[in-house]
Amino acid sequence: MNIRPILPVLFVVALPSVARAEILSVNVPVANFRAGPSTSEPVEFTATRYYPVKVLEREDGWCKIKDFEGDLAWVADRLLAKIKTIVIKVPRGNVRAEPTTSAEVAFQAERGEVFKVLERKGRWLHVVDVEGEKGWVREDLAWGTKKVGNAGGSS
Repeated sequence: MNIRPILPVLFVVALPSVARAEILSVNVPVANFRAGPSTSEPVEFTATRYYPVKVLEREDGWCKIKDFEGDLAWVADRLLAKIKTIVIKVPRGNVRAEPTTSAEVAFQAERGEVFKVLERKGRWLHVVDVEGEKGWVREDLAWGTKKVGNAGGSS
């Protein structure tokens, strides 16, 4: 009698791919963020170029994201790119001419305004908005950098 050991049968289950938590940014003028991974799902909110989001998972060309307010939604992967950007997370933050609190305030940014990061000097980010206005923002006023600080007041 020939006895063979019984081997377990393994089943592969297709699961949505879990993305390494990475920050990507909107790379088109306006992107729709939806309730689910399909264009037939309702739009939860829209965001403009440079809006940073944290990718939680990927599924069939879609990314499930979390934004700076903690909102969850789905966006088409092709609308995002690896661009260093920030969103202002405080009610109003000073954008300064130089990377110091003693520098002149170039302009003020409201909560939700987005900027592309040009460079970093310590805790300061040299930023530009979609209109081309440039200045320096303290990183603790923003969300989207790897070093995300606590919400604070104007710098």
